[in-house]
Amino acid sequence: MAISAIPSAMVRNLTEKREAQSGLLRVVGQSPEWRQVLRNATQVAWTDTTVFLQGESGTGKEVLARFIHHASPRKHGPFVAINCAALPEQLFESELFGYERGAFTGAQQAKAGHIELASAGVLFLDEVSEMSPVAEAKLSPGTAGAGIPPARRHAARQGQRPRHCREQP
Repeated sequence: MAISAIPSAMVRNLTEKREAQSGLLRVVGQSPEWRQVLRNATQVAWTDTTVFLQGESGTGKEVLARFIHHASPRKHGPFVAINCAALPEQLFESELFGYERGAFTGAQQAKAGHIELASAGVLFLDEVSEMSPVAEAKLSPGTAGAGIPPARRHAARQGQRPRHCREQP
């Protein structure tokens, strides 16, 4: 479907649904450029690919990621937002990928990571540019689907993987 073929009514309908869900995460704006962004977001929502959103802080990258989630076939799955800058490097791997029981001292039971939790929905990675190079290297294979970490095995067996919206200022 060509971008110009996406009707404004569809964009307006998705915007209204987004606004109804949360007054804090509203999609607002009427400029032709913004409407084009929303048409592009509506089109990409139907693809099974990673979406890279880039912009200054406060420009609405998470709002746009939620818009894409709501417009996608994964809208009934979870929207999992992770602030990568807020995760200490020591916890980064276990928070994103989870861990198996006994993986380290104190791991009394297995815990699903955020990637597995988002397997039927959308994973939004905020502040990716603030991650250490070591953490970013650990992230790349997991989100690309290669080298599935232990906690992801269940989701992999079900043939699911999350859609990713990666943010960088």
